[in-house]
Amino acid sequence: MLLEAATLCKNGDNVVIGVDTGGSTYPVVEMTEDMFSWQLRSRQDIFMKLTQGQRPTDFHAHLPVVATFNAELPFPIHTATKGTGLLPRDEFLEEYIAAAAQCLEDAKDQPWEQSQASRIAVAQRLYENPEHIDRRTLGLVEIFQGQTFRNLERNPVMTVHYTGPGPEYPSYQLNGVVEQICPGDTRFDFLYRMRMLFEYNAFHIQQPEYPSGYVFWICEIFDKSPRHGRAGHKISRRGDQ
Repeated sequence: MLLEAATLCKNGDNVVIGVDTGGSTYPVVEMTEDMFSWQLRSRQDIFMKLTQGQRPTDFHAHLPVVATFNAELPFPIHTATKGTGLLPRDEFLEEYIAAAAQCLEDAKDQPWEQSQASRIAVAQRLYENPEHIDRRTLGLVEIFQGQTFRNLERNPVMTVHYTGPGPEYPSYQLNGVVEQICPGDTRFDFLYRMRMLFEYNAFHIQQPEYPSGYVFWICEIFDKSPRHGRAGHKISRRGDQ
């Protein structure tokens, strides 16, 4: 369905896409334990490499392929690689924003590499307190406002596909609905400051600005990992558990 002037609101355990002619309601689910654990392990591994002076060469749990849709185009599916992050629950957002802001303020008067240990410590804090994480969501910052952005403005449904390294090759497909967020929204402010903690590290491509961002509300999860010896199968959907 082609959506005109799509809006999104949270309603209990659902997200609702509203349009002039009606609306669609989608259930919200949490990351399964195996996927959530993989996310935490992978992110901690990156921090360990940075602490040891290594340059990360891959970051599978951070850089999935995302797919958005535009029924008016001859090829309606558009893909892009996007950085994704885990978000704190609402009651912890201000705490993490303040810690990152203070760290960045302190780092201004030091050589960038000299502040790395403190920047890593601030970023790690969330993953060391997994009970603070909202397992229903992922966060993304928008850079280019290209086709992904244009598609999501009209149809905020998106698929996120992670594939990890061998020999296990963990792979997860998440289907969900995107809420666009802007500066001044505490969730955007958190994502922006987390990005800025490592903006000038060699493994990042510096960008001039980040005009907006997204909260991806998870509605379905499929395990696509080959270790099961069978086709991908749904592992999380409200009403199936």
